[in-house]
Formats: sequence, C-alpha cells, structure tokens
Amino acid sequence: MINLETKKVKVIVDSTADLPKELAEKYDIDIVPVYIHYEDKMYADGIDLKVEDYYEMLREFKELPTTSAPSPKDFLDKISEAMKNYSSIFVTTLSSKLSATFQSARIVTKRIKDKQIYLIDSKFGSGVLAFVSLAIAKLARRGVPEEEIVKKVEEIRDESLLVGYVENLDNLKKSGRISNLRFFVGNLLKAKPIIELKDGVLEPVDKAAGKEKAQNRVIKEILSRIKKNKQYDLMITHGDDREAADKIMKELETKIPLGEKIINYLTPALATHLGIGTIVVSISPSP
Repeated sequence: MINLETKKVKVIVDSTADLPKELAEKYDIDIVPVYIHYEDKMYADGIDLKVEDYYEMLREFKELPTTSAPSPKDFLDKISEAMKNYSSIFVTTLSSKLSATFQSARIVTKRIKDKQIYLIDSKFGSGVLAFVSLAIAKLARRGVPEEEIVKKVEEIRDESLLVGYVENLDNLKKSGRISNLRFFVGNLLKAKPIIELKDGVLEPVDKAAGKEKAQNRVIKEILSRIKKNKQYDLMITHGDDREAADKIMKELETKIPLGEKIINYLTPALATHLGIGTIVVSISPSP
C-alpha cells in the first residue's frame, strides 16, 4: 500500500497569482510575496496591507511605487518548511520574462538535491498563474504521478489566454514595462489599450474608444480563441472596478462551460504597473 502521508505534494506560488485566500487554503498552496517599495517603506504583497487600502494609497501617491521580486531566501524558507512534511514540491511563478521571481526560485531549486522539486515557469501571471497552481494541486490529489503533472500543467498553460485592457499607459511607461507596447505610444486620445500576455511578455492586441468597447473587444478576443465545448477555468481580476469585472463575467459564463469562476482584485504588485481601472481576463482549460 502507498503511504499517503509520504506522497503529499506541496504547491508554492508567488503573490502575483491573485489566488483567493480560501482557494489557497483549500488546496494547501503557499504564497511567496512580491515586494512593493514606496519612499522608505517596503510592503509584502498581500501581507502588510489590505488590497483595498493599497488602491486608495495608489490614488494618492505622488510618485509610482516600485516592485521587487521575492529573494532566493524567501523561496528557500517556504521550500525548507515544506520539505519537512511533503515528498514532492512544485513551485510556479510569474513569467520569467517579466520578473526576477522565477530566477530567485530557480537558484534555490537547483541547489536542493534530496527532494523531488519541480519548477514551472507559468509564462503568465494573475489568473493563469493561479490556475496553473490549482491544476498542480488538483492533479496531485487525484494521484497523478509528478512527471505527468508537469506535462499536463504545461499543456494547460500553453492553451491559456490572458487578455485585458488598461485605462492608460502611464503606469506601464513609468515602470518600464512598455518596451513591447510601442505600438500604443503616442496620442491615444480616449482609447484604451487592449493587451495580452503572450509567450511571457506583454503584447498589443488593439485599442478601443471607451470602456464599454474595450470590454466588448476583450470578450470577443476570448470567445474567438477558445475551443468549443471544452470546460475552462475563468478569473477576472480588476484594478478596483468590480462593476466591469461582474459585467464581463456575466457575458462569458453564458457562453463558455466553466469550472472555477473567480473575480478578484488585481494584486497590488500588478496594479502598480498596470494601474487603477485595469481589467485582466484569464482563462485556462480545466484540469
């Protein structure tokens, strides 16, 4: 007989996953925080301040805060603790092309030789990163072997989409994340940029005149690219615009067979770069 106590799998993810606390607890997922810096203060994302409070602060800040990746020690602490009780550990992070978070995790996972540790580059963030972490946990609970989990999760990741819009490009310009969005630089008037995370980097999709048209464009993009009659997990994260998130969810849930349905705030670390009013729609095949 298999000793279930020695076959447990621990999943570790960074805070840009926008994973609701209740799901992290349900599936035994540990979260490593990204850091936010403003003046002489440093905040651990999701720990040192409430997300609602951060959006109020973001509106008042005279200068844009900066963010930094978790350190290798942050990952080492989580992994070391998990090694006491779990036979296998999966770590997945924000796209390696957007942040040093993946590199911090890789430094640690390469050094540890006496445990089965699997590091997966989500190539995304926000909801897709959340769904990658949840897929690992769900597959592990079904008894799927670790190597097969890696294969299945990478397939889920590669069929995922992350599309959204931002109110404007100010924060992306200030944070230096706009190098791949030069298509939009210039006079946008009142148009809202439609963007997607593709192959690990932000890419332009289109621009729309006004919020309603931007929402319709995002919905159209999602519906045109998913497979028919396949079940998906859907997360809509918002930069303090729950009304817009609700509207898009209502549109999509009538047209797509859904497993997980999540609406959540865009985590402060991502909101710092994407700005207030941003909407991100993440969709992944259900595991």
